[in-house]
Amino acid sequence: MTHAKDEPFVVLADARGPGKSTALRVLRDAHEGRTPVALMDGEETRFERPPPGRPAESWSPVYEALSTIAEQLTAPVAGAGRVAFPRLACGLLAVAAGGWSDREAPRLREEAERALLLSGTGGLLGRPAGRWTGKVVARLVSSVSTSGTGPVVEAIVEAALEAFTEGMSSSYRRLRRGAVWYRDYPYAAGNPKLGLVLLSRHFRAGGDARAHAERHLVRALLADLGDAGAGGGRPVILIDNVQETAGLRVMESVLRDRAAGIADRAVFYAGLRGRDHPALRHATRTSDWVPGRTPSSRALLVSLPQ
Repeated sequence: MTHAKDEPFVVLADARGPGKSTALRVLRDAHEGRTPVALMDGEETRFERPPPGRPAESWSPVYEALSTIAEQLTAPVAGAGRVAFPRLACGLLAVAAGGWSDREAPRLREEAERALLLSGTGGLLGRPAGRWTGKVVARLVSSVSTSGTGPVVEAIVEAALEAFTEGMSSSYRRLRRGAVWYRDYPYAAGNPKLGLVLLSRHFRAGGDARAHAERHLVRALLADLGDAGAGGGRPVILIDNVQETAGLRVMESVLRDRAAGIADRAVFYAGLRGRDHPALRHATRTSDWVPGRTPSSRALLVSLPQ
């Protein structure tokens, strides 16, 4: 996943006011329908806490942010096909697999369908292929145990992988490739199932382990965008109020990977409340942007006038 030219992660900074939000909306409107584009606001209430009935251990602001961004990026673009997110869909499904009870199966089914729609498996009415979605959820429900979530995660991952291998359509092939990507997850030893199970376990563990899993999910989204081709132009991701948890962790993940040489095709613009932030301590503040070795040096901080 490479690109010929490095691009800065552009951060528009100012005190509280409408300037940066207005600029981001203008950028969104300018790209909408022409190239894949997504706009999220880190201050939205959807990023504050899990939705009703959702286990907290299998949800985070970053999980919701990636779902929100990907859902917008799948919108049709003139002259290009829809962007599909098979890697991200498999990762989100694995993360969502833990912590549920059999009474919550309908809510889990909704979350599984939401994730699988991102993989490009939707039908004419925008609904995923119900047969194997139902198979995955049925396998989960039959394996639910109140004594722990580990076996549940393994069961749903195994059921998903089995379902992905049964179909012959391009959608199934995309999902198989998306799942195989997790064979390179740390300590997976080339085993996609183990990679997805470890991803889920790390996420549910919280703390640094969750941050590691979240960075991998961000990488999955960007890897999927790298497969989308250039037909619709470079995808644009806009994050308002990036100082909030959802946007901040996405930004830090992108900057960290870019500093490590993991390139991507996305163009990022963000709005920051205030003039600076600890996560941007080495950001360039002039038009002569040259990336350095630190993650924050991959950002360009632009101060908007009052």
